[in-house]
Amino acid sequence: MPDDHTFFRRILDSRQIHNSGRAIIFDSSRRRILVERNLGAREGYVAFPGGGIELGETLEDCISRELDEEIAARVAEFEFLFVVENLIPFEGEYVHGIELYCEVRLESDEIESQLGGYEFPWLALDGLSRVDLRPWIVRDHVVDGSYKRIRHLVSWD
Repeated sequence: MPDDHTFFRRILDSRQIHNSGRAIIFDSSRRRILVERNLGAREGYVAFPGGGIELGETLEDCISRELDEEIAARVAEFEFLFVVENLIPFEGEYVHGIELYCEVRLESDEIESQLGGYEFPWLALDGLSRVDLRPWIVRDHVVDGSYKRIRHLVSWD
């Protein structure tokens, strides 16, 4: 995975909107949430698991593929939730990304990273508001339980 600068530069240079799928995944007790941490370039924060939607791929296909590649996990249930437009300031312009969020239940809480340089910890939901989980706007809706009532969010950070 490229560092943030390389990643943002590639998106900005393409003059395209970056599309990705992201999953909100609770453990079977619904007291913990799964996140991903890049141990290199993005070590300072965590994100919701997922990745870029490939040509000809549905959102559910994308999430299933990403979770299989990243943690060898199988999706048991899938529900589309909302869209987030991320506008990230970068070198005097904005990198624009569209993230489609879903809630996923895995077949098992037992996961293992399949990617070198990444970890996928379960974080306690009751301490999530103090975690640098991006985008913060989604984290905050998960923490207060309103994530199922929203349809469209715009994040300018």
